[in-house]
Amino acid sequence: MPNYNYVKFQRRDGRADLLLNRPPRNLLNVEMLEEVVDALNQERNDESLKVLVLRGEGGNFCGGIQTSERTSERIGLLMPLFTRMFDYLSDIRGLTMAAVKGEALEGGCELALFCDVVIAADTTRFGHPEITFGLFPPVAAAVLPRLVGRNRALDWIISGEEFTAQQAHQAGIVSRLVQENRLDEEVNRYAGRVAGLSAPAISLAKRAIDTGLYAPVMEAMRNSESTYMLDLMSNLDPHEGLKAAIEGRPPVWRDM
Repeated sequence: MPNYNYVKFQRRDGRADLLLNRPPRNLLNVEMLEEVVDALNQERNDESLKVLVLRGEGGNFCGGIQTSERTSERIGLLMPLFTRMFDYLSDIRGLTMAAVKGEALEGGCELALFCDVVIAADTTRFGHPEITFGLFPPVAAAVLPRLVGRNRALDWIISGEEFTAQQAHQAGIVSRLVQENRLDEEVNRYAGRVAGLSAPAISLAKRAIDTGLYAPVMEAMRNSESTYMLDLMSNLDPHEGLKAAIEGRPPVWRDM
């Protein structure tokens, strides 16, 4: 396996583990996304892979995208990689699992909710605070309404408020909720069970469920990314929101 700086990747016996390794918050930047995309590229369309587990190093899953990476100088590099990460994740034949604890915010929340199964510690905090920077989460805008319904998705995205693991479980984002000290045990138990099943059965069951559902999701993601890059980022407010966040001051919105 390649020697990554921000990702740890391991493959054995039908199971792959992808660890986001940029503690304490495992924030995504261009270099880290390049490594995640490369690791996923090795496994996509592999018919022998039965389960892929995503987790974060240390106490958090992923706090989202590093704010400085969203500036006009970096966003053109970041967004294609961010989109490709989800493209490649969607190509995984086996079950994709997110083992979530600590914070799963912004892009980290999007990464978790895009997985087939989310096993979360009961202390996990989810949320999409992008609106406070004058932005919106493009993947969540496409995927979240299909998981929790339009109005709840709009509430979570527009309010920018965090929601608990219990709320995420009740809404259907979290598949299984466990005590934090049992997270690794439950993830390994579940992944071990899946790794002992038939690879074609897993892949075809996933295809049967996604047929008629997944194509509209991917089309919605393309539309959402286009709205983000072409429409949103042509306004002044997103750039002011990001500058204010980097400088540690309240933004001064111009509503344009």
